[in-house]
Amino acid sequence: MLAGGSAPRERAAAANAVAAGWDELDEGFRPATCHGGLYAVPAAIAEAEATGASTDALLRAVVVGYEVATQVARAVPAPRPLRLHPHATLSPIGAAAAVTWLRTSSPSAVLAAADVAASMSMVGPFRHATDGLQARNAWAAGGAVLGFLAADAAASGLGADATTLLDVLRDAYGQVPDEAFLADPAQEWAVLEGYHKRYAACQYTHAALECALALGADGITGDALARVEAVTVATHPLALALDDTAPRTALGGKFSVPHVVAATLAAGRADADVYAAPGLTDPTVARLRERVVLAPYGDLPPAPHDRPARVTVRLADGTEHTREVLSAVGGPDRPLGPDEVLAKAADLTRTSAPGFASVAARLVDGGHGQAPWADVLTAFLADGSPR
Repeated sequence: MLAGGSAPRERAAAANAVAAGWDELDEGFRPATCHGGLYAVPAAIAEAEATGASTDALLRAVVVGYEVATQVARAVPAPRPLRLHPHATLSPIGAAAAVTWLRTSSPSAVLAAADVAASMSMVGPFRHATDGLQARNAWAAGGAVLGFLAADAAASGLGADATTLLDVLRDAYGQVPDEAFLADPAQEWAVLEGYHKRYAACQYTHAALECALALGADGITGDALARVEAVTVATHPLALALDDTAPRTALGGKFSVPHVVAATLAAGRADADVYAAPGLTDPTVARLRERVVLAPYGDLPPAPHDRPARVTVRLADGTEHTREVLSAVGGPDRPLGPDEVLAKAADLTRTSAPGFASVAARLVDGGHGQAPWADVLTAFLADGSPR
């Protein structure tokens, strides 16, 4: 496991999946509701470590898992407003695809495993995220475990068929296939349309969060916060549902636009600690949260500006301050640079694996692709440098 120690591959994958999604700093996919990396990486790194696969083979498997999960998300998209969370519905599929590719390098075997994994899809209410129910953080872990089971079952002849996906997503979940996409599926790599999260909160809040950062830079900070009478957040439909003004857990806070905006204004910064549990009871944050009102943005611009926000703060003297962000940082239109991605990796692993970022930088530069992933992992956990 990335935190050190050892466990059977399924349990290691489950632990890493919980950790990877815990702070809402996992990646995501803009064209459809999906987090393909979270679904593929934990199972793939466990399988690669256990079997002695090369680092290059691991990376290819991650891409396969990502592509399969995101293609499913686009082909049979979740209806809006969201009722089911993709961490539950799609994670077994991404995990099974990644594991099976590592084992076989066979497209037909990957599809057979994905069919079985679709039959193991879980029902996870999206409300669990917005209400801050921590069971939601175990869904990707369950998907990783089920991905191994699906891969084993398919290889043993315990198969499903090509209509299983529709049996589950269309007939059981009520999702409507995108016939236009099915008739002409995307030819570009889906991983190129993914986004990195810079902020430890649901991505739907990020444009409003960046507005709050800009307002702080404009002087809405310190003593001025006590004079805030109202905060109006005009935003996109996905964010409008995140309207809890009294979240009970850190997870609930990360899915609350009022809390994310209030915490950002109060802190004047946007590192992960700002959205951790202590902020829930901060009196300044609580006061500001109660003054936040969400409103529709209006006519949405086309992608990539289809998740915008406009935040207006009204002070006691009647003056107003407004900032607008059309697209938050992290997506293909405003990508994080390599140094920013590595800095994020360093921050996330500074306690469990302090040498990870330096090793990751060397892997990105090349030269270690043929090395077994298990050796690379052991080396950086031991002393922060690959052998």
